[in-house]
Amino acid sequence: MLDTGDTASPRTPYLHMVRPSRPVWVDLSVVYPVAETASVVSDGLDLTAKVPGLLGMWRATTTGHWVGWVVFAMESDSRSQWVVSDALSPRETRAP
Repeated sequence: MLDTGDTASPRTPYLHMVRPSRPVWVDLSVVYPVAETASVVSDGLDLTAKVPGLLGMWRATTTGHWVGWVVFAMESDSRSQWVVSDALSPRETRAP
């Protein structure tokens, strides 16, 4: 998924811009891992869902892992944050 279409300057080899932003699925269970189910709360926040997002850049971590800067929605809120690559997968967009 590192096909970015664009990259940062050679001085920052571990930062890759994604232009245009790429649609992805964000697996919240990987972003927010929790232990066993404590109890069921019917109107609680679902941290096991896969939600749509837009990937804007990749960055390498000091441990050699890659994280993506992603904008995604959780309920009615939109958030932007670094997300580990294991939580991201390509999302196909349909033509109107």
